[in-house]
This record gives sequence, C-alpha cells and structure tokens, in this order.
Amino acid sequence: MVTDLSLKTPIAISSDSYFTLEVLLVGGLSIIICAFSWMFFDKANSLNTIANFAYSMAFIVNHPHFLSSYILIYKDYKKKIFTKKRYFFSAVLVPILLLIALGYALYYTNTTAMGHIVTAMYYLVGWHYVKQIFGFVIVSSAHRKQYYTNFERNVLLCNLFSIWFLSFLGTHVGTSSFNFYGIPHQSLNLPRWILQLDQFFLALSFIAVVYIHVVKYIKTGLKPAPPAVASFAALYVWYIPVLSHPGFLYLIPFFHSLQYLCFVWLFKKNQVQHDIIDLNGANMRAAWLKKFGGFAIAALVLGALFFEFIPNYLDNLGLIPDKTMGTAPFLAAFILFINIHHYFIDNTIWRSDNEDAKKFLFTTT
Repeated sequence: MVTDLSLKTPIAISSDSYFTLEVLLVGGLSIIICAFSWMFFDKANSLNTIANFAYSMAFIVNHPHFLSSYILIYKDYKKKIFTKKRYFFSAVLVPILLLIALGYALYYTNTTAMGHIVTAMYYLVGWHYVKQIFGFVIVSSAHRKQYYTNFERNVLLCNLFSIWFLSFLGTHVGTSSFNFYGIPHQSLNLPRWILQLDQFFLALSFIAVVYIHVVKYIKTGLKPAPPAVASFAALYVWYIPVLSHPGFLYLIPFFHSLQYLCFVWLFKKNQVQHDIIDLNGANMRAAWLKKFGGFAIAALVLGALFFEFIPNYLDNLGLIPDKTMGTAPFLAAFILFINIHHYFIDNTIWRSDNEDAKKFLFTTT
C-alpha cells in the first residue's frame, strides 16, 4: 500500500480491545513466526510443507489482496478514471503499456525484455512494501492521537527504504543469474560500494529513528504505538537477510497481504456502514452481506481466476512452444502484470486527495 494521507483524526479501531489482534495482524505475527523458525526449524529440512502452506494461503489472503485494489479502482472509483489524470494513468495507461511490453516479450520469446520486467517488478514490489509499512506506522499511531512531523516522517522513510535497498541491492551486486517461473534474468552488476553505502545509511537512520522517539517521549510522554512498532520491525525481519530463515521467506508475501487486507477491510467496513446507516433489521443484514461479503467473495474468486485458473489454462494450451520462457510463461506474465499494476493502483487510491479514504479511515464511526 502506498499512502500519503494526511492524519487529522484517530481511526475507529483504536479501542484497546483491538490491541493484541492489531499488533499481530500488522506485523507481530510475522516476527513471532520468524523467531519460531530460527529456534525450532532446521534449515536442512525440506521446505515443501511450508511452501505448500504458503501456496494454499495465497488463495485466501495473497490473491484477494491484489484483486481488492482492482475492485476499488474499477468499481468504487470508476467515475474518477476519466475525470482525474492520476486515475486514468493507473487504470488505463499503465495496463495498456504493461500488455504491450509483456505481449512483445511473449510473442518474440524475448527473455531479455521479460527479465527487465521481472527486475522492475521486484523494485516496485519492494517500494510498495516500504510505503505500506510506513502507512501502518502513521495510521496505527494516529489511532492513539500520536502524529509525526514531516521531518520525523522523512526519517522513518529513510530507514525503511534503507532496509529494502539492503535486500534489493544485495541481489544485484556483481553478476548473478536468477529464475522467475522458468524465465531467466540477470542481476544489474552493481558495484559493492553501493551496498556498503546503504548499510551505513541503514545504521545511521536507525539511530535517528530511535533518537526522534526518545525526544518525543521526553517532550510529550508518548511512547511509540505498539502496532506501529510491530509493523516497523516487521520490515527488518522481512528484508534483512541475516534475520530471514529460508522457510520464512515463503511466508513474507502472506504477511504483507494480511497487513494490506486489514487496511482495506477497515475501509470497506466503514464505507458499507455509512451506506446502510438508514437501514435496520433484516434489510440492514442483507445489505451488509451483499456489499461487504460480496466484496470479499469477489476478491477471492477473481484472485483464483487471474493467478491460477486462467494463466494455467493458457499455459496448458501450448501457445508458446519455445521453452526458453519456461513451462509457465502465461502464469509468469499474469503475476508480473498484476504485481506491477497493483503498485500503481495503490499509489493512486490511497492518497490525501481521496476524500473517501480520509472519510472512512480517519473518522470515528
């Protein structure tokens, strides 16, 4: 999730009764599972069980998290697509450009072009993860009427981006080859000093993060919100290699998606409650199931269709006999398309100029 929403009022779920669940869902659970993996799971053991679990959870959490953003922009904000430039760019131009690029790479079995798209996806996905964590730090702090100045927000972002760059740059220092669903792609052959420079900024910005919170506590007596700490610390676990257990790597997209769905479902819950405020009894319950339940089911079904059934069906047709793209080129293309497009959609809908987002996320209901 990408957000620059201005925070003025606390969010409705700031009740203490949500404390434990909120902390777990926005990052605490991933930290616990990672620690458990290090303490009790032998690295030499087969990772098939974890991989199968992650694959199963993708249908319930990962895939719906992507398609939720599609439903929002193409249903909830469809009127803005042709009236606002940013929405038109994300909803129309970006998918057209992606279709052209992926179509070209598939038609000509151009592994070099596809490899560049893979690299772009990893870059944008990392950016997306950072901005989502940042959004949850800001939002969960706002739950408790704790706000950050622009300088403090920039310090947080600097540290979070340094964590992500540590992972991204680490895979692109020197010459290495990778494989994405059978599609080969190469590292960017970056010099090692870039990684070392990022490590320096990571350490420096972490000290700055600690410093601004110590100063804030001394001046105001406010401690960092527990969910904010959990979501912030989660990115360290997700992206710093020394902290990540091999088996845990399979679960990182799951935890990211779970965090995202918490935010989206809060938005939809408040939106639906607003829409049915004049109803009661059976009519209210029927409307609730139709609007909120329908949203969840649509995301679930569409996720399964576009991440599994449709691309696998196309791959089984053997439309691309050249195996240089691997055995599942359409599956790879669908994953690349949705991941990249998802970034641009989120960068559009979760912004301060979105009145619905401010209304249904930052007001008490």
